[in-house]
Amino acid sequence: MGYIKVAYRNIFRQLDYYTNFPVGWDKFVNKNAKYHNLIIKSSKKKCHCTNCNYDFISSKKVNEETRCPNCHNKYLIKRSNLHFYEFKDYLSILDILDNILVIRYFELKTIIDEKHEHHSSVVEFAREIITNKYGRSIYVNERVSKCQGHIHIYHHNNEYVNDKKWREYVRYYSIIDFSIVFPNNIKKVLKNTKFKYSHIWDLVRNSVYIDLSKLLKYKDGCEINKIEFLAKMKLYNLALKTNELNNEGNFQEVFGVSKDYYPFMKKYNITYTQLKILRLLKEKNIKKIRYLERYVNYKDNTDDLEEIANYISLDRFIKYSKMHHKKVKTYLYKDYLRFAKIIGLDLKNNKYAFPKNLKAEHDKLEEQIEIQNNKIIEQAISKRSKELSINKYNNDKFVILPAPNLESLQDESIQQNNCVRTYAEKYASGMSDIYFMREAKKPKKSLVTVEVKNNKIIQSRIKNNEDPSESQMQFLNKWENTVLNKVA
Repeated sequence: MGYIKVAYRNIFRQLDYYTNFPVGWDKFVNKNAKYHNLIIKSSKKKCHCTNCNYDFISSKKVNEETRCPNCHNKYLIKRSNLHFYEFKDYLSILDILDNILVIRYFELKTIIDEKHEHHSSVVEFAREIITNKYGRSIYVNERVSKCQGHIHIYHHNNEYVNDKKWREYVRYYSIIDFSIVFPNNIKKVLKNTKFKYSHIWDLVRNSVYIDLSKLLKYKDGCEINKIEFLAKMKLYNLALKTNELNNEGNFQEVFGVSKDYYPFMKKYNITYTQLKILRLLKEKNIKKIRYLERYVNYKDNTDDLEEIANYISLDRFIKYSKMHHKKVKTYLYKDYLRFAKIIGLDLKNNKYAFPKNLKAEHDKLEEQIEIQNNKIIEQAISKRSKELSINKYNNDKFVILPAPNLESLQDESIQQNNCVRTYAEKYASGMSDIYFMREAKKPKKSLVTVEVKNNKIIQSRIKNNEDPSESQMQFLNKWENTVLNKVA
């Protein structure tokens, strides 16, 4: 269960018995609960808004979104035979007691029943003490289920649920990172702290889900100053990613684009992902940027788009994507374009740049340029593998190690049904690093193929280029943080 320090227990006791919610909390909860509604569609295009109970006509289809003409909110459309629908959001309040910052986490849950009536409830389930230590000090109450592998938060009240009994959260996976933060009291809470000029309160008001804990863990005054600087520029979403931006220099050096993009960036409060796409697109077009966002993974990884942009314009890629109903697999497409360039196909010609069957054409070109067992490449790979051997890592279940030779890349391609063997030249030259993740008890059987650039994982694929499981990703994330980036 874990020991709770006396000081923390005293804080929790004060919060449980003596502290009222800040002014405006109920209004804040109700505002977010309004997003937990649906448009119920029956026959003959008749629609009903569960928020304001207004009836109207719409030609939009089920599972699309439409705006209610009465309350003007946009909601998802569901059929009238719907029996159950559930919404969940995580809210948080920042507080300070005994000069210790505490984040209180709440789950807001709404159920739409068979009568299409909505029932909302909000309960506190976790608290986090902000410290300067690596990792997070999170404590949960009896509303959080104790079963492993699944987190459930109870909203009902009975003798088995004690929301004033706290325990340390010690599972290896996070219970919560991002939340919708209550903005009204933050400036007051941070008044006598090192964050008193940070304008974090402006970030909260102008962003949706944020990792407040991460912002409050900054020790370096430089990072806090960057938050203040970006908040005053009204680039609130970029202020959430200060560690990704340069610390000094002119506008171009800090943001990677010229200063004439600033009004556009401010108008749309662009995110770091959108900034990375803007650098590639070089066009003040938010629609195109938002379209391309679907091809960026959860780690803000735009490597696929960057490589595609080396061969064709992103405008042409958008056109190709729309031809294929927005379902282009960029990891295949970038490799296809690379193969086509090596062979000498004219990528200005849509015949070659826009293959009808991407997988078939990818495999066809792959066969044409498959790397043979070249002695120079073999020697370079062996040398590179020895250099990377310091990054070998394992736990009781998994092990990860650098690809040892060209033959191993070819074997990995066969076992995994992927094209990692064509990465031999990139691996040999140090353009990217290839690692094999295996089960510790089956070190010869392929499990996950991993590509790394600049000590960051940019690709991780199991057989047939599918995504790894949650437990495999947890192992890879820990390896990336503790070995590649050597985070204490």
